Formats: sequence, C-alpha cells, structure tokens
Amino acid sequence: MKISNELLAAYAEGKVTKEERNQVRQYLAENPQELESVMMMMDEDYDIQLDGSHLFDYTDSFNYELSNLLDDVIKAAQISLNPVSKSVLPMMSMAAQNSVDNFCAIRCEGIALRKLGFEVNDDELIDESKKDGIIKEHGTALFNIGRLAGKRGLNVAHRYNCSIEDISNALAENEVVLAVVDSSELRGFNEYESDQDREGYSPNHVVVINSINEERITIIDTSSPSSEDLYSISHFVCAWDDSSNYLVIISKNNKYVPHPIDLSEVPISDDLLELREAIAENAHEVWAFNRMKEGWSYGPFRDDENKLHPDLIPYNRLPESEKEYDREMAMNTIKFVQKIGWELKKKL
Repeated sequence: MKISNELLAAYAEGKVTKEERNQVRQYLAENPQELESVMMMMDEDYDIQLDGSHLFDYTDSFNYELSNLLDDVIKAAQISLNPVSKSVLPMMSMAAQNSVDNFCAIRCEGIALRKLGFEVNDDELIDESKKDGIIKEHGTALFNIGRLAGKRGLNVAHRYNCSIEDISNALAENEVVLAVVDSSELRGFNEYESDQDREGYSPNHVVVINSINEERITIIDTSSPSSEDLYSISHFVCAWDDSSNYLVIISKNNKYVPHPIDLSEVPISDDLLELREAIAENAHEVWAFNRMKEGWSYGPFRDDENKLHPDLIPYNRLPESEKEYDREMAMNTIKFVQKIGWELKKKL
C-alpha cells in the first residue's frame, strides 16, 4: 500500500475522511518505521515548542491524539522491537531506525565534521556512506558510526559504559560527542515499549551533545523540528542506557587513551579454552608468514635493519611470555565475539 506525503500530512492535521484515516493507520501498521515522521508533523500542528527553553513536554491534546494513534498502530502491527539482551553489548544494533529517513547517524557525523571545520553536506555524506557500505537499509550499525570522520584523518573513539562525566570531559576538550539512545524513551513514550524492551537494549537513534551541566543536557536531534532540545540528565540517561552508554567521540587532537571493552565477566567453556590455543597458534602462523613474505628471517636478536626476528620459529618453541601474548589476544577475541551477541558452537 502506498500513501502520499500529502495524505500523511492531512492525517496529522486531522483533515481526513474516515476511509482515509483507516487507510493511513493500516499503512502505519504495515510500515511502523514511518510512525515518527507522522509524529513530527503532529508536533508542528499542535504548536509544540521544542526550542530548548524548557524540558520536552507534550500538550494534553497532543498526548490524547498520539495515544490513539499509537494504540491502533501497535495493536495492528504487533510491533516487536527485538531488543538486545543486557548481557551483551548492542554493537550490532542499527542506529537511525527513527523513521524520518534512517540517516541520523550520517547527519550527526555531518554536524561533527562541520563543527571541526570540514565543508561537507549531508547528501554527499549519505552517498559516500552507501558506496562504502557504512549505511544499510535500516540504518547504521553502532560500530560504523564515525567511519566518515575517520576517513578524513580525525580521531574517533568508540566507547561503551561511559558516564556523564565522560561527556563533560570530552566537551571541555572541544571534542564532538555523539550519543546513541532509544528514541522512544528520549521522547517520553516509554509506555509504548514492550516488556521485552524494558528488559533489554533497543538503541536506534544518534544525537549530538551540545552542552551539559549538573541538571540539564542539550542535544542536536536531526529528527526534531528544533535546532536544539533540552532534557534533564535523568531523562537523557534513561534513553542513553539502552546503548550501554555508548559514545562516539570525534576530535582533531592527537591524545589517545585506550578504552578496551571489559570482558572480565564473559564466561568461557572448556571447549572454548581449547579453541584459544588453536587461535593463538594460528595467529602466530599468520604473523610469521607475513613477516617472511616481507623479507624477514630468523635471528637470535631483533634487527630491524637486516630484518631479523627471534620469534620467527614454530609456536611450540616460543617463550611462554610470547605464547601468553597470543593466548590473551585469542581469548579476548573469543570473549568479544560473545559479548556482542554471537554464539560459538562446535560442529559435531
């Protein structure tokens, strides 16, 4: 079923016949990703002020109309948000599933690039993202946010389990901070989330943090009709928690502080412990193969000028200290794969 933008706008204004209203609601039931664009049009028609001068708050009349719309659409579509379990990081989740155009991650990167002095426009960035495979049909995976900035030589840090203090510190360093949130929680529609969603993560939207203090945070939301929106810290954190407090920090400075993902609580079975040794040995084989291909050979001491290296020997002959390095890399790889929601199974 195809519905024109004109009919959607008329629906948002309440200027449709009963038959047209049923057609639109059926369309929204079949295409729930379009719901937010209709909600935005309803924002405008009900003269909701989102200019950052006060906290996000809808009028009673808007709430009544929106409630009727959401109830009908959710019941008809039986929407399932398929949240990510809180035992894993939602790295593979797709940001920009807000229904405006699915490009919010790219648009936020465009804002970041312009803040840092790059002359770019969103259309060019969207085309570049499609060409490079950064953006997919349903948006941008969390781990791909910041790739456009990285291509332009900027420092890009992807960090989970961040704090409000981390945001404050980054802004103090003139870094641009992108945060991933649950758009429904951000807009205050928590009651329409499923029980599953409340038990898990459903990050689907990217915003740019403009400023922050002890009580309030201001953001640029590319799906909002306002140039800047203001929220209480507690309200923002509720929506931000769904991404496991994920930030993408973009800057021109060369300061680098590693923030590896905490994998200490990821359980490892005995089978995977055996796999660790196999991965560690193969990692050494790959390293040695590439070194030899570049002209390196064995030598009792490392000699970069003559391309000699003492570790160009079979894995079993390596010192235990070198084996432990390979084992740690292997173990972290196994844990990381599980931490982001993948499952490793041995074939019989």
